[in-house]
Amino acid sequence: MSEQEKDIVTRIKTLAQEIRKGWTGYLFIAPGYIAFIAFMLVPLLFAISLSFYESSFNISAREFVGFKQYVRIFNDPVFIKALTNTVAYTLVIVPATVVISMVLALLIDPLGMKAQSFFRGAFYIPGVAGGVVLSVVWLWIFNPTYGLFNFILGLFHVEPVMWIASAPASFWAVCMVVLTFTVGQPIILFLAGLAGIPQDILDAATVDGATGLQKTFFVRIPLMRPVILFVLATQTIQVFQLWEVIYMLTNGGPFNSSNSLVYLIFQTAFMNAKYGRASAIGVVLLVIILFFTFIQLRLWKETDL
Repeated sequence: MSEQEKDIVTRIKTLAQEIRKGWTGYLFIAPGYIAFIAFMLVPLLFAISLSFYESSFNISAREFVGFKQYVRIFNDPVFIKALTNTVAYTLVIVPATVVISMVLALLIDPLGMKAQSFFRGAFYIPGVAGGVVLSVVWLWIFNPTYGLFNFILGLFHVEPVMWIASAPASFWAVCMVVLTFTVGQPIILFLAGLAGIPQDILDAATVDGATGLQKTFFVRIPLMRPVILFVLATQTIQVFQLWEVIYMLTNGGPFNSSNSLVYLIFQTAFMNAKYGRASAIGVVLLVIILFFTFIQLRLWKETDL
């Protein structure tokens, strides 16, 4: 036996000894890994394999078609529209969420602990309630006959707007609803980041004659870069998976003007019974999310996290 083979055998034995020593720890973490494999990894691999088949209700009778599903979806104008809408949702909602939550966090930060706790809870509650509950409330607000928005417009003698039944307005209606429950978590993260800024740095900026706005733009926000990157990445992934608000408000209409990739997956699989095509759309969405995750990791490396 060569020296290299002996070294490999020694490493294997050492690893086996470490596993035997820590078997109780592995036993405690086993349920989490088993659940991940059973409910995440296995369905993911099955969906990837199903994207190469033509399949309907009877999945066992599927027919292998190779990459034809991917060719079909990229030639489908509905898919292109849903992809465009999803990117548009991301470009609108994510920057708005970051800016609004950052401004609110900067306004809350100077307050006392009790006031901070109150505002943390107030802004976080909509996120706990979820998109479905808030969508029901917003359905009343958007109602063209007795809704709050059209009532306010009527006070200024403006014609009622079909918020969820007209092509341009439905997209912005979905954006408004999503913003109401996505700013809560970033506010808490930004407040934690602001609390972690050393007071010595702020005092030094004050001694140098910096104003409040100068300290905010040239001290606080630059030091918050890791938190901002984390919020950008997580919010981007969350918006790419948007569907429940669309399901409750617009059903993707009118004329797919508010459709998204995840809602298109729901339509394709559970309404049209085209599971192979729906899986292909899901794989495309997975690749897009992995791409943004890769960018996130690269940006984190640049910030020396």
